[in-house]
Order: sequence, then C-alpha cells, then structure tokens
Amino acid sequence: TADGTGTIALQNQLSGMTSASMPTGSVLQVVQGQNASTYSTTSSSYSDTGLSASITPSATTSKILCVVSEVGFIHGSGSSLHTYCNLVRGSTVINGTHAQGDGDGDMHYNASSQVFLDSPSTTSSTTYKMQMKTSSGTVYVNWNGGSDYKSTITLMEIAG
Repeated sequence: TADGTGTIALQNQLSGMTSASMPTGSVLQVVQGQNASTYSTTSSSYSDTGLSASITPSATTSKILCVVSEVGFIHGSGSSLHTYCNLVRGSTVINGTHAQGDGDGDMHYNASSQVFLDSPSTTSSTTYKMQMKTSSGTVYVNWNGGSDYKSTITLMEIAG
C-alpha cells in the first residue's frame, strides 16, 4: 500500500511467456563451451582443437551469435609461418581467421577471436567447433612455455 503497510497480491505476469513470444533480437538462451587442454599441430590440414559447444535452437528463424576466444601461440622460423582457424557448424565452415609469424623464430601470441552471427535454420541440436592448421612450424592452443590458458566458445540464440 502507499503508506508501506499491508500486502499486494501480484499475479504471475510471465506465465504465458515462451521463446516464440519474445521480440525479435531477444536472447533466448546462452551456452558456453570451455577447453583448457593443450592442442598442438604441425599439420597443413585442418583438425579439431577440442573447443566446441552445442545448442538446440527453439525456432528455425533463430540466429546463433557465436563468440570465440581461442588462445593460440605459433612457433617456427621464417615469415612463411601462417596459422588458419575455422569456426565450423557441423561440418560446414562458417567463418575463419588467419595470422602470420614475423620470421624471428620466437613464440608469438595468436588469439583467434571471432564473433559471427549464424543462421542455422534448424531446431535440431547444432554443434559449433574450432579447427586449426598451419603452413609450417607448430601451432599451440592453451599453452605458452608452461603457462596454461582457457579457450571459450559462447553461443547465444537470438530470436528471429
């Protein structure tokens, strides 16, 4: 009441709220995958880094905002050292990044930070993962001379 005494009965105003009734652009769910395991490769073919997360969209019109922070390091000699990182939905590459070493043979920090808005057009469970390859030398994820790091992938379902 106005004078601070008594009680006010409120009905549950959100009882009929569903993901389908949320306005376009609303965040419907958030899922995060983390990986602290060390990954390394000398391969010129893409392989999974171990960083992944799955989400089940509530509608085919939903978008999935993918936010990736993968802590990588490259080591090798020559400026021809290139590292390539792909964001993959299922088996489809949907975005990628590239970094190049400076040729002095030292360890170089190479974080793959990606933000990508995907339209998977499905209500089935969908897995997003990271893959990496190198042109020469060695690429490491979550490792730098004994210091451990953690990579993350965050998936947000956005109402379409």
